[in-house]
Amino acid sequence: MKNFTVESAAITHIGSIKDNNEDNYYINGKYKADYEVDTEAFAEKKAYESYTYAVCDGMGGESYGELASLIAVATLAKFPKEDFRKNINNYLASASEFICDLIRKDEKRRSGTTIAILNIQGKTAVAYNVGDSRVYFCRKGKLYLLSKDHTDPETENKLTRYIGILPGDAGVEPHTSKVIKLKKGDTFLLCSDGLTDGVSNSDIAEIISSTNEAATLMAKQLAAAAQEKGGKDNVTVLVVKVS
Repeated sequence: MKNFTVESAAITHIGSIKDNNEDNYYINGKYKADYEVDTEAFAEKKAYESYTYAVCDGMGGESYGELASLIAVATLAKFPKEDFRKNINNYLASASEFICDLIRKDEKRRSGTTIAILNIQGKTAVAYNVGDSRVYFCRKGKLYLLSKDHTDPETENKLTRYIGILPGDAGVEPHTSKVIKLKKGDTFLLCSDGLTDGVSNSDIAEIISSTNEAATLMAKQLAAAAQEKGGKDNVTVLVVKVS
C-alpha cells in the first residue's frame, strides 16, 4: 500500500467478574501468546503488502476457551499472508480441526472460539467472521457493520457457528463482507461481544469519529467505555486506521 500508512492497536482485558480472559487478538503475526495473561496491549505502524487482523472470543470454561482462541490465532500466524483471501476457508478448517482434537482428548468438555478477521491487500479490505465477534467500518463519521452474528435469538443468542464446532453439528463457513476500496481516514474496529454487549453502535461511532488521534487512543477509549458500562465480560478491541 504505497499510498497509505496503516496503524493498528489492540487491547484485551479480563473484565470485572471473570476469572480468566478467553479473548485473543492478532496483528500481522503478533498475538497474546500466553493464555494465562489477563490484560495486554499492542500497537503497530508498519508497511506490509498484506495486512491481517483478528479478534477471537473463546468459550469452554476453565482454560479451554483461552486455548481455543490461542489455537485460532497461532494457526493464523502459520498461514501465508499472500493470497489470504483464497485461503480463508482452508485456514478456518485447519483451526477448527486443531480445536476439535483438543475436545476429543477430553470427551466431557466442549470448546471453541469466535473469530472476526480483517484483511487488507493493496487498496482494498475484506472482513470475515464466524460467531458473534464483530467488524465495523467507519468513514466520515458513519459506522457500518461488516460482520454478521451467527446466533439464534430464540435461545438467548446461542452461537450457531464457531471455530471448533464438531463435524456434523454445523460448518465453519465465514460471513464475508463486500470488498471495500480504501480511502484516507478509513477506520476499522474488530471486537468481542464484551464491547458490543454494553456499548451501543452510536457510542462506538461517536468515540471513533471524535477521536482524530492515533489508533492506540481510540482503542483505549473504547475499552474504557466497556468498563464504564459494567465491563463484566472479557473485552477485546482492535482498531485499524488508514492514514
